[in-house]
Amino acid sequence: MKIAVTGKGGSGKTTVSGALCRHLARRGTEVVAIDADPNPNLGVSLGMPPESVENLQPILNALLASGHTHDDPTPDPEDLLSRFGVPAAEGVVLVATGKIERPTDACLCCGSHTTTRSFFGDLRTDGRTAVADLEAGLNDLLWAAPGPDDVVLVVAESSAKSLEVARRAGQMADELGVRRVVGVCNRSAGEGDMVRLAQALPGCEVVAVPEDAAVERASHLGRAPYDLDPASPAMAAVASLAERLIAPA
Repeated sequence: MKIAVTGKGGSGKTTVSGALCRHLARRGTEVVAIDADPNPNLGVSLGMPPESVENLQPILNALLASGHTHDDPTPDPEDLLSRFGVPAAEGVVLVATGKIERPTDACLCCGSHTTTRSFFGDLRTDGRTAVADLEAGLNDLLWAAPGPDDVVLVVAESSAKSLEVARRAGQMADELGVRRVVGVCNRSAGEGDMVRLAQALPGCEVVAVPEDAAVERASHLGRAPYDLDPASPAMAAVASLAERLIAPA
């Protein structure tokens, strides 16, 4: 299964992505976490020390450093995973595709987006789940190009701007042919927030992740909420989401 996590910046995509990876891996699922953000922080939400996240070598940077050019064949995703995947808690393997540091003659943004598309699109998922924490906004969703058998998680909070991005994400996923779109009402304060997200994503599943002081505390400490309190209300809600996603159709 491949899961693309999208939404407005600040909606909590990375927190949800990291906790989802941890819960899935704790259940025995092989998980590949893909950080597609140009400012990668998924590793922190997975429980890695901030200095390890800062030293993470994104795929395109590493390839360019090794002498790879745009004229060379596209590397096999399994080879990239073995070369550049970094182990995280519960056996999750983290790969970064969004951050670009080395200057080239080509468009850097296109390079990072193309890396995300190639890796997310071609990575095998038999017995494995890939979770891609996409760049904020909708551009990366187009580049990742999830297909009919993939899942798009649309993370939104209750603000009008966040809900509008969610609405557009749902439409985009539908245009891409994605059959399963799940709205995640993050920092939910009650039923009204769920209703508003359901209205933005008509016909889609919607789940709530409640406002949780433990998540806020983890953010201030630079720690993964899952490590600080895996049974907190928000982490319990993400655990239920993980169960929902892997349940037989």
